Amino acid sequence: MMIKQLKAAIAGIALCAASGVADAAIDLHFAPLNQAADAIEIGLSISGLGDDALATYDFNIQFDPTHLAFSSVAFGDPFLGDELDVFNLGGNSVAADLLAPGVLNLFESSLDDAADLQALQANSFTLAIIRFNLLSSGSSQLDFLINSLADAGGDGLSANTAPLTVNTVAAVPLPGMFWPMVGGLLVVLKRRRS
Repeated sequence: MMIKQLKAAIAGIALCAASGVADAAIDLHFAPLNQAADAIEIGLSISGLGDDALATYDFNIQFDPTHLAFSSVAFGDPFLGDELDVFNLGGNSVAADLLAPGVLNLFESSLDDAADLQALQANSFTLAIIRFNLLSSGSSQLDFLINSLADAGGDGLSANTAPLTVNTVAAVPLPGMFWPMVGGLLVVLKRRRS
């Protein structure tokens, strides 16, 4: 009797795990886009929507505030536009707020009709581009907590997520003698030509 119950429990766990894997085909991920000496841009993208259309998301992005400082956010894909605003009417509810040092909340909710989102939204796109100022050299991990993720019908979606480690390289100041050396070199070159 005990063996039958154990087998039934194992089968139940396997079915739950299999249904969770099938339901979690959506991926949320970070991608470094541009990095300069004093700033970095990170894309937050979604892929694998399949038959679903995304209508709302609310994330807390966590980062190391000793290495990165939130600067700005641009909602939407740089090539496709805002896929939660498929007609580009600009009426969506959006927010980007620092909740605490190292915790950025991103929120967007579409005002488009569910049928329009379903018919016109891409399967994979960038949700937002986040710009951080670099404060110090080293590495910083970006991670996020999904507060909500819903489809066009208002039903919750599940997604796989993965953190990103960003190597922050702050600007390296030139030595104090660099510019006088350049000036001296120019004087020597000028005298040689004379």
